[in-house]
Amino acid sequence: MDNATYQEMPCISSHWLKTMLKSPAECYWTHIDPQRQVNESTKAMQFGTLVHCLALTPLQLSEEFIIFSYERRTKAGKARYAELAATGRIIITPDEFERAQAIVAAMKAHPDAKLLLTGGKKEKTIIQERGHGLLPLKARLDIHHENQRLVGELKTIHDINQIKTTMQRYRYPLSAAFYADLSASQSVHFIFVQTCEPYPISVFEMPSQQLQEGREQYQSALQRFDECWKANHWPEAEPTATDLDEDPLMMDFMPMNQSNQQVEWPVGELVL
Repeated sequence: MDNATYQEMPCISSHWLKTMLKSPAECYWTHIDPQRQVNESTKAMQFGTLVHCLALTPLQLSEEFIIFSYERRTKAGKARYAELAATGRIIITPDEFERAQAIVAAMKAHPDAKLLLTGGKKEKTIIQERGHGLLPLKARLDIHHENQRLVGELKTIHDINQIKTTMQRYRYPLSAAFYADLSASQSVHFIFVQTCEPYPISVFEMPSQQLQEGREQYQSALQRFDECWKANHWPEAEPTATDLDEDPLMMDFMPMNQSNQQVEWPVGELVL
């Protein structure tokens, strides 16, 4: 199954659940609303997809990418670019292709990365039916070593020293736990590779405690999703106490000393 087909499947992915943690409304607008807008991928995202393709499914390169040195400042260049873009494939330059090849070569020269990349099933799609009117779950694993009950995830990163921050920002523990549970795996290993020279690499297994934290996050988000799905109600996120404290529209109405006090709001509308 190609990635485009996978993305169109009406199933709950880890990305849906991450958005659900922001708010049910945002999850609906982003993933479910029939009128939703599909955001175009950034150049960094496209380059990451290129590295994935070369490292995991190189035979699909010509199906997903066009290598073309384009110049869009001329009328002819713009027309040619539009013609190629209409094919649905990602347009990359020869320089980008060479850099991606160098990154993949660096990974294959790294003993631990090479071990994860060797064998196993690449870009494996898993669909888990649930019944009772609930949407199925879906996952697309970069690498699945089924006999070892191991999932491998390949990530490109601009700065190898920012792994910890990146893991938190993109909620990788949540997706790792989701992938592990859907594939009945016991461990999830990451390959991080920097996208600029000298292409340093970090390979590690996600600690069990972090994996469990991610599991609790996705299970909580999934439970909330199912409730919203059944009720067809997708509320906005409720403001936290911190949000109210920092909101300039609310600060003038909050008591200076909030300890052991109750705020008596007058009946009627608040006019700002």
